[in-house]
Amino acid sequence: MADVVKKEFKASARNVRMSARKARLVMDAVRGRDADEAVVLLQFVNKRAAPAIRKLIESAIANAEEYGNRNGIDIETDNLVIAEASVDEGPRMKRWRPRSRGMANPFTRFTCHMHVTLAETETVEARKAGRPAWRKPRKRMSQEERLIKTGKAPAKTADKKAEKKAEKKQEPAAAPSKEAKAEKPAKQAEKKTEAKADKKPAAKKTEAKKADAKKTEKKPAAKKTDTKSEKKSSKKKD
Repeated sequence: MADVVKKEFKASARNVRMSARKARLVMDAVRGRDADEAVVLLQFVNKRAAPAIRKLIESAIANAEEYGNRNGIDIETDNLVIAEASVDEGPRMKRWRPRSRGMANPFTRFTCHMHVTLAETETVEARKAGRPAWRKPRKRMSQEERLIKTGKAPAKTADKKAEKKAEKKQEPAAAPSKEAKAEKPAKQAEKKTEAKADKKPAAKKTEAKKADAKKTEKKPAAKKTDTKSEKKSSKKKD
């Protein structure tokens, strides 16, 4: 019997002939589920990577059973959960495809490495609880905060933030009543009549000023005619 009981069981498949990008789509759907539930689910997934991942999970379950039988330990495979599931990119193979007129086009064959780790629910919860205090969950930042952090935008003061919060809290202004709407046209009509009354005296003053200006202009002309007649009479006497 082993001194330290193993609580995690791993299985890996290397150089699988498919791209890592396509295999990750199926692996993301299985991560965190029960092992038996994942095996049943993958039977109905219409993806090329589903059979390979299903065989990989079954291999990890078989590893757990074999470890328990070898060391005389009862391991309940029904309680195993997919704690970790990852897909890494493998080596690429360059190939050539013949084309017309003696030409050939290159293409690549992608491969990937799949890894699965099974563990009991208790160990998974204990691992989450034992996470160090400095390892805090990541918080998503807004676009404004990101620009301030990188120095592309000026930092906002606390006063501006308080003002914005106060504006949001303020209730919207009440809609004007029917009586107030009816009073508005009457007030506008009164203002117009007052403005017309103020304009009339001003118009009369301008007309009086124009008349006075005309009289003053005409008087010097009369004097000129008098001087001309006097000059003519004086010449005749001479």
